[in-house]
Amino acid sequence: MQRPSFLKRGGALLFYLLLFLFFAAPVLRLISMSLRIPGGWGLANFQVLFQDPRTLEAVRNTLFISLCSAGLSTLLGTALGFLMAYTDLRHKKLLELLILLPFIIPSYIITLSWSGLFLQDGRINLFLRELGFAGVNLYTRGGILFVLGIVNMPVVYLSVIHFLRKIPVDLDLAARSCGFSSWETWRRIDLKEALPAIAAGGLLAFLAAMDNFAVPAFLGISSNITVLSTMIYEKAIGMGPGAFPAAAGLSVVLSCLALGGTLLESGLVSSQSALESIQESREPRIYFRPAVRTGVEGGLFLVLGLLDLVPLLDMMINAFLKNYGLPATADNFSWENFQFVFSSTGVMDALETSLLLASVAGAICLVAGTLIAYWKLRRHSLAALLAERGAALAYALPGIVLALAEIFHWTEPLPGIKPGIYGTMWLLLIAYVTRYMILQIKGSTNALLAINPELEDAVLASGRDWRTLWRQVLLPLLLRPCVASTALIFISALTELTLSSMLASAGTRTIGLAIFNFQQAGDYNLAAALSTLITALILGGYGLTWLEDLHKKGNRKYEFVSGTHQSAVREDPGA
Repeated sequence: MQRPSFLKRGGALLFYLLLFLFFAAPVLRLISMSLRIPGGWGLANFQVLFQDPRTLEAVRNTLFISLCSAGLSTLLGTALGFLMAYTDLRHKKLLELLILLPFIIPSYIITLSWSGLFLQDGRINLFLRELGFAGVNLYTRGGILFVLGIVNMPVVYLSVIHFLRKIPVDLDLAARSCGFSSWETWRRIDLKEALPAIAAGGLLAFLAAMDNFAVPAFLGISSNITVLSTMIYEKAIGMGPGAFPAAAGLSVVLSCLALGGTLLESGLVSSQSALESIQESREPRIYFRPAVRTGVEGGLFLVLGLLDLVPLLDMMINAFLKNYGLPATADNFSWENFQFVFSSTGVMDALETSLLLASVAGAICLVAGTLIAYWKLRRHSLAALLAERGAALAYALPGIVLALAEIFHWTEPLPGIKPGIYGTMWLLLIAYVTRYMILQIKGSTNALLAINPELEDAVLASGRDWRTLWRQVLLPLLLRPCVASTALIFISALTELTLSSMLASAGTRTIGLAIFNFQQAGDYNLAAALSTLITALILGGYGLTWLEDLHKKGNRKYEFVSGTHQSAVREDPGA
């Protein structure tokens, strides 16, 4: 009787130790590194940092770019959310795909496509100069915040549209019965009710802009526009005296900004909890006249096409050019860029590394995240709750900060133990799992909430054991929704850049880092070719998912029609 209790306590102790090693210890090590000075501890690193004008400039740039880009994202996301939630527009599936495209495509590929579209000697800038206008230069603060605004617009859209659909229709009907027009109802009722969701979405866009490393790295490093994320990167790779303590200090500053915003966003989300139990309504509340509706639809397709498709198509065209930036003539057209990509050992190794890391990280998150969600909901486990909080903290930290924390921690995770995994795939795998675990926990939690616990009690009461419960009941019900979260983790890890820019070595390069290196080296045509392949791979995966859903809907429709016809035959033998 003593042994099972001892094993249970030992297992719990081991689990808490793993939680500390993977989630708490890296953050503590980062803080301690920022406070370490010759001969002891203190705030000297922060004093040196804030006496440097470049640090203050990086803070100003970070706040300015993040705030302005969040404002642009909020404006676009709110307007699109309103049109998609409340109006009788047609082709909403296609429109929503275009709206979410910046969320699907990695931000560094979107940045590469926009920078290629507005080359200083490119077609558009030459045309603008012929008309007497100044050319568009994206390698500025304005260019960075514009691209970030487009990239983070889907974050606001998703926050707003779900909230708008949960606002009771009765409120709108009551306002209309009082003599309000459709637009007055939206302005006085719906917009006022949706303000918390709009603010939460805008704050999420602000946090995503601060966290983003790719856009300011692609557009800001070459033009000497520094933000906190790129400054941390430069300090960490500089390897000079005091480089790591300085990078740690900057990381603490960026983390405080990010965590403060996260707490504020959590408060805004909790204020919306009263509507969580309300079913979303997808019925239109505003009806356009046919001519107006056609004009709005055409305008949306035009705007979204210019924001999403035109830069990507221009990037794909540039991927086939021998000389980047010259006109796409027959003499300049070639397959050489793709031939180099497919024949390059370095690129193929990077693709293989990314695929392997994404697959293993997704599998680990699927198993561990689902078990943590189950223990939290069904067992009310404190350990599972702490695991969720730790995973949420790792996701809330900016990616560049988490990468630096992993470097400090896993150099010597326990006194006297040096695993020697820096620069290997093992450290990248640990970072990916730590970073994306919360996505699986949240997804699996939502899947488990859809299963009545009484079903599990009935299975166990019938004499079946836990293995039978999982194999025959839970796994068939959980597989599809849980794997959907795993697919998101796979795509995120496959195209990840921030963590790999700090943690990868020459032998563990990833596909995102390969594109970044091409861009920084001036090989824009090779970067465009590799980005085109990754874009095709991502869109192809989403396309297969869409076709599968369409096929299943078609089967359900056929079964419904067939069943209705058979019922009619049974009721009317002469039919």
